[in-house]
Amino acid sequence: MISALLFLLFTPWILCEDEENVTFPQDEFKCSLPDVTSLDTNLDVTRFRSDFSKISEVKFPGLIGPLNERLICKIKCIDGNWVGPLCSSTPDGRFQPILRECLYRNDHPLLAISFRNSSINKATHFPHGSVLVSRCKHFGLYKMKGENILRCENGEWTPKLPECVPTTVVTNFTGDAPPTIQYTIVSGSAVVEHSGELYVYPDSTVRLDCVTSRALGDPDWSWTQALGQHSSAWSTEEGEKETHYRLTLNKMSVRHSDQYTCTSHAGHTNTVLIKVVNVVCPPISVSSTRIRQFTQGTRLGHSAHFSCQPGYHLNGSAILTCMGNGQWSSLPPTCVETFCPILKSLGPHLSVVEYNSSFGGRAMFQCAWGYRLVGAPGLECEIDGTWSGEVPLCSPIYCPDPLVPENGRLLTQSSIKHGMYPVGDLMIYACEEGYEIVGESSIVCTENGFWSHPPPFCLPPSEIRKADTIFVENTTLIHIEE
Repeated sequence: MISALLFLLFTPWILCEDEENVTFPQDEFKCSLPDVTSLDTNLDVTRFRSDFSKISEVKFPGLIGPLNERLICKIKCIDGNWVGPLCSSTPDGRFQPILRECLYRNDHPLLAISFRNSSINKATHFPHGSVLVSRCKHFGLYKMKGENILRCENGEWTPKLPECVPTTVVTNFTGDAPPTIQYTIVSGSAVVEHSGELYVYPDSTVRLDCVTSRALGDPDWSWTQALGQHSSAWSTEEGEKETHYRLTLNKMSVRHSDQYTCTSHAGHTNTVLIKVVNVVCPPISVSSTRIRQFTQGTRLGHSAHFSCQPGYHLNGSAILTCMGNGQWSSLPPTCVETFCPILKSLGPHLSVVEYNSSFGGRAMFQCAWGYRLVGAPGLECEIDGTWSGEVPLCSPIYCPDPLVPENGRLLTQSSIKHGMYPVGDLMIYACEEGYEIVGESSIVCTENGFWSHPPPFCLPPSEIRKADTIFVENTTLIHIEE
């Protein structure tokens, strides 16, 4: 993993020592051309000298880590072998060996992990020396047990990842759980930082609720600074009178920056750290006419909301928040045209007769001869880039069992097993000896699932002549004079 990142940009500089100052008494102390073809297949190694006997080291730029940090690295020829790489953040800096990297597996669902103010949401490799910041995802709902700063030390995270201990709201107010802490911004603005601290803009008013059962006794709010006195009491609002022990911090200033701890009647604690900072983020400028923007403001805790015109969708975060470092939580998103995914799993008898995968476009289907559609004959590409339904199926069409007339029989059988009669099946009738067919002697299974004609009759000749006589007697002859 290190080498793949390290040699992503491999354009070496070959440094030659003065020939008089470099001596190699034996050929085995020569270094051959470094094998970098597995790292960069586009690198033309033939332009370098094959004889490296007078070359002491090769320098090259590299990208390393999840943020592609740029380093200057080198390998040195020592006793006929290439040793390294050694890397430095600057060309004139100290070159040090690349130690083992650490893997963050993202298998702790209650932890939010960040690296240099960027959230880490998937398994990621980090180089030696990387520092991660952790916090419990749900502010005040879990109490962190352990250190929130993690450092990669030659393949191992130190100290171990912290735990998030559930509090009273999660444990349904059991007496042996730490109290839950909830915050409400009455006026002003605030934001929960990647470190888990609550950053508050000056002159804001914040309420901290220690959520515990009043029946167990009064909890206690405490803070570490001697300056300032704050009032606390049970909430008077409906639905909170028996559970919310409230501390109100009015018109906050720098002197309110402190640790605030709630201690339950049973002695369990939970702590939040508040910092009051005067931070303003730069204005957000979006040039695209396809993107819509609503910005609450640019102060700490303010947010900017983005959406796209119909037919386009956001590539990036829809909501940006002004963080404590004076920067927005991420770069502004862009709008890209919406296309629905390629239709897959088309059955062998299903075909597409019209196809447009952009927003508002349609996909129309038809089945092969002898099959009927099961499902919608067409789908629309909707605003979220998904099709309006499932791809239809093609079901074979069968006709019902043909009726066999009295004194008659079928000369043909079904072309498919299990007595099924598909489209195109031809049934031929015959009558027993002494009977004659009246009607069609053959019928075909049509695409509507019915036979082309009703079954014939099998009658004796006398019945046929009698029927013909009745027909003639009931026929009116019309004579037209010229």
